[in-house]
Amino acid sequence: MPTVMRGRCVAFAAGLAALACVLPASASPDATVRFRVVSASATAVLTFHTETVDQSEIADGKVSLVAVRKGSGTGSLPGRALVRLKGHVSERVKSRRRSSDTSPYQEQTCANVRKIGGRGGVTLRRIGSKVEARWAFPQARVSFCHGPGAGSNVTSLMKKVYPASRFARKTVILVLAGSKTTKSETATVTYRWHATVKLARS
Repeated sequence: MPTVMRGRCVAFAAGLAALACVLPASASPDATVRFRVVSASATAVLTFHTETVDQSEIADGKVSLVAVRKGSGTGSLPGRALVRLKGHVSERVKSRRRSSDTSPYQEQTCANVRKIGGRGGVTLRRIGSKVEARWAFPQARVSFCHGPGAGSNVTSLMKKVYPASRFARKTVILVLAGSKTTKSETATVTYRWHATVKLARS
């Protein structure tokens, strides 16, 4: 009887070994996951109003960014998901100046549209059981005209945290959207952003 039991145990152990060869091991939660960037688009709008304390100079401006996928792109987690872009940034600033409290304002308008290229998308990093996706597209900035920009207290908000389980799916859609208004004694600046990136496991 003991001989028979030992034989059965050997056969059972051999069966487990064979099964282990057939079934793949589960992926480590820290393993690198690779993607193709199926689509990507982004918009950002900067609006502002500035005026000096004595109101001798007043300006209102708007800067708009539009960017879309131009070519193929790849990504990884952790890492970045980037794609070639095409798009444009338009600027328009209307300013008024006067030399004294009694003199009339002189108005002036600055406007410009420029194309943008390069690459853009999102950066991806693990935070425990979560994944943080952060904006890596171009920004809506004043470059041709004169005016304030969005500071780091605004751009640091351009992110979103997802459960890591979402990235186990065949396709993943990431949306980063929000707005922030900052005020000072001489300026009010509002920044709005929206980006959508679709990834497919490769």
